[in-house]
Amino acid sequence: MDYKNLTLETVDRVATLTIRRPDVKNAIDLATMDELGEAVAALEADRTVQAVILTGAGGTFVSGGDLRSLETLEGIEAGRAMSRRMQGILLRLEGLEVPVIAAIEGYALGGGAEVALACDMRIAAADAWIGFKQIAMGIMVGWGGGQRLRALVGRGRALELLLTGDVVTGEEAHRLGIVERVVPPGKALAEAEALARRVAAQPPLAVRAIKRALYQGEAMPREQGIAYEAECFAVLWGSRDHGEAVQAHFARRPPAFRGE
Repeated sequence: MDYKNLTLETVDRVATLTIRRPDVKNAIDLATMDELGEAVAALEADRTVQAVILTGAGGTFVSGGDLRSLETLEGIEAGRAMSRRMQGILLRLEGLEVPVIAAIEGYALGGGAEVALACDMRIAAADAWIGFKQIAMGIMVGWGGGQRLRALVGRGRALELLLTGDVVTGEEAHRLGIVERVVPPGKALAEAEALARRVAAQPPLAVRAIKRALYQGEAMPREQGIAYEAECFAVLWGSRDHGEAVQAHFARRPPAFRGE
């Protein structure tokens, strides 16, 4: 479908979702929230997609929420509704069966940092700026970013970042464990594309099962999570893709995976 504030393109089983509001450094307004929800729904329905890249146009990721738009919401109930609305979109993004990779250049601030944390993996330019500046506006993270940040860096470090609003570079974010890879300026999207293509070349059932096992396992006691891995493994063991991989191995040829 046609979008005003973003584009969604799929090439060779890799979907690239790009937020395109360069005049406001890709700040997210209410209309962009609607489009993000529609784009995530399209990705949920597309079984051909094997990996997703989320990025921003114009040399920046997402500078945050668009205050001119969001400040039209007045009062506690309106704030709660907007927070829950965006939380739902990001939970669905995080819950996609395939991995989502954030390619971060420029700013990922406030709500933009929360969007980045809803992705499965993050690749940032060394000179990118990442921070949770909500406290400077008298508010706090409201799109689920606090819980995700705590899971990545621990409670103490998360509190430090959230309470000070400190902004860190891509290099420092990598040291803290907020991003998985740091690359030279201007190279985040290319690195994300290379990683996404590697994932897209893997057997589809296994890609989905690995992500599902890790996410579901987080909510389980350790022994239950390990047992769940065995269930996921068993399904893959009996799959046609596994049989094809074994045959290809012995025949010394590339496997032809079908997602079956």
